[in-house]
Amino acid sequence: MTADELVEASKEHRKNNRLEEALLSSLAASVADPENAEAWWQVALNRRDLGDTKNQIIALRIMVDLVPQFSRGWSQLGNALSKSGEHDAAKSAHEVSIGLDPDNFDALEALAAIYRNQDLPAQDEKEMTVLARIEVLEGLGSNALNRQGALQYRNRHLHEAIRYWAEDASENDSRFSLFNIGLAYAHPDMSQEADAIDTWRLVARRYPDYDQPDKSISATLPKLLERAKSARLEGDTVLSEDLWHSEYINPFQLLNPPSDLEFDEFDAKAVQRLRKSLLREIDLENGNLPWMPGVIVDRSRAIGICEELSDDDKKTFHWRVFENKPLLDFLSKGSHEHFLVNEHFSPLDFLELVQDETQEFREWLSNRFAPQFDRVLSRAIDQRNLTILECVLDGRRWVSPSYADRCFENSRRVVGRLLDPLRKAANEAGTRKLSSPEVTRLLEENGFLRIINLLPTPFLDQQDEAAIQLRRISIASANDHGDLDLAKVILNLADRLRFKSAEVVQRLQDDLSQVEEMIREERKAEVRLTSAGDTWEITKKGIRQGDLFIPTAEVTILRWGSLMTRRDSSIVYDYRFHVAAADGGRVKFDWTTKDGETSQTNFSNLINAALEYIFIPVCIGVQEQIAKGSSVKIGPCTLSSQGVAFETKGWISSKTHLVPWERVRCAVKDGIVTMSDSHAAKVKIDMALRDTDNAPLLTFLSRAMGQDEG
Repeated sequence: MTADELVEASKEHRKNNRLEEALLSSLAASVADPENAEAWWQVALNRRDLGDTKNQIIALRIMVDLVPQFSRGWSQLGNALSKSGEHDAAKSAHEVSIGLDPDNFDALEALAAIYRNQDLPAQDEKEMTVLARIEVLEGLGSNALNRQGALQYRNRHLHEAIRYWAEDASENDSRFSLFNIGLAYAHPDMSQEADAIDTWRLVARRYPDYDQPDKSISATLPKLLERAKSARLEGDTVLSEDLWHSEYINPFQLLNPPSDLEFDEFDAKAVQRLRKSLLREIDLENGNLPWMPGVIVDRSRAIGICEELSDDDKKTFHWRVFENKPLLDFLSKGSHEHFLVNEHFSPLDFLELVQDETQEFREWLSNRFAPQFDRVLSRAIDQRNLTILECVLDGRRWVSPSYADRCFENSRRVVGRLLDPLRKAANEAGTRKLSSPEVTRLLEENGFLRIINLLPTPFLDQQDEAAIQLRRISIASANDHGDLDLAKVILNLADRLRFKSAEVVQRLQDDLSQVEEMIREERKAEVRLTSAGDTWEITKKGIRQGDLFIPTAEVTILRWGSLMTRRDSSIVYDYRFHVAAADGGRVKFDWTTKDGETSQTNFSNLINAALEYIFIPVCIGVQEQIAKGSSVKIGPCTLSSQGVAFETKGWISSKTHLVPWERVRCAVKDGIVTMSDSHAAKVKIDMALRDTDNAPLLTFLSRAMGQDEG
């Protein structure tokens, strides 16, 4: 029989559950044609069904080598490897499988199980992707929904975590997922702690034998009670009286019924009777109603509001609000009591009502809640009232998703105005160097930093903008002002902004890495030595000798040189390196040694550091003095805008020479600096490099000033 015929025989035997015969036929096929992938596939299936995992793996490895594009073969190999305890190898096999076929459901489920069991944060993105694909193909069960929520939570995707946990709690009555929703609300990145308390109290009511909610409530409640106490000291509302009732007037409140009147008693006659009384009051008081301060209601408006009670649904909706006094006061006057947590009570019945997506009530309420919330939030930001701002952002924002953006329309404009000083500073940063304290003050003035760090996700683009403006200032500090240290400090200020998108965070991290690399490159010439217990340093910032420090910007004098002499049978090296400031402060790095090699290295390093950080600024300082009309003395030479003046001595008399800059020549040999006139070889003057302040500058200055003259 041919290999193909043996394969078909193996399939027939397996179909009839004759596994031993099926295995023999498939093995014979693999011997007849070792390159026949189908033969090895049948060997693997038969080995699996006979419980021979070890040999099943061997057959599958041969098979996937022959047909590496066979997704199902890889998933079977993954299953066999998992069964044998080789979980990392199994994971790799399943990853190859879904790479070939993203819809291989068996591989997806097996891979999700491996990821879950390993529970490695580094694999979270892969596991979330796998679960999302399973969700599309078949939907997620309770365990998978809870797991996906946990992964989203661990990666700070809190809204997504809530979505998965809410689905599990709703469809599978999961106490654990419902409790976890409270954890997401309480997370510092979301900070909706009133929602967390309400959720945990809801869990405790539904599942009285589950004690975890009480523990979480006990840990979170005290600070919310303190916050509520502080908020109540701020008054009832941040809105002025002229803004009361501008978004909503409750018809039951308008009618001012007796306090003992129940909903069922509000029939058409009762409403008619109360409306007549209301209209009389309006006529008598010109629309001012004692029980509703801050609003003037004319007859036609009152009749229109009361007319809503003729619609049974709207009547029920208005009654629900009327019965919930904190909510009524918020919708009417912007009172913040609605957002404050009570020590013993949460409006759980109302909460379940507004969370029910099938209820029309949530849509109806959203249309009234969203603009009022925006108004209160805007006013709290405008007033820099951080106590109220924190409270209204603590939760109980009872709107449907379609109304979420309306809660922040005007408040985003207010936050935009808060960003203006930072925008202005960033625009000016290219022409004016901003100091670190100045930028810090921009963040802290008017509570900007605290406000921006309290705002929720709808403000993320503005939170990103704050970071981007800091980045602009940092870039200007580096590129336009050459101050990499300041650039780094300002980039680090962006860390004080709690919320930034992943893209902006990555950009800031890349910038910081680049700045740090530039700083390392800039400072590679810095030198630090120790002599007799004293620290000797030349850095970008300045020069230090023990306790004496001269900033780079204050250096006006440089001098260095070395001298080699023979004493007895030894060579002695004498090194001198001096730096001085205009105020007379002078650093002297002087030492004598017989160790020429090490000392020469240290001396060279001092000179290299001076050339990198000090030399050019001192030269520029001399040039600026000359440009202003002053003369500068360097040893026997006087430098001015006309040139270099020095005196030469003859046998009988001395003669002063003024050599124009274009004819000045400077040469250094064996520690001697020679200044000469290119038109008169005998007109020259010598000075010792190590004994003359600023002699090292003369070579540079002669060339620079000569070019200027040319």
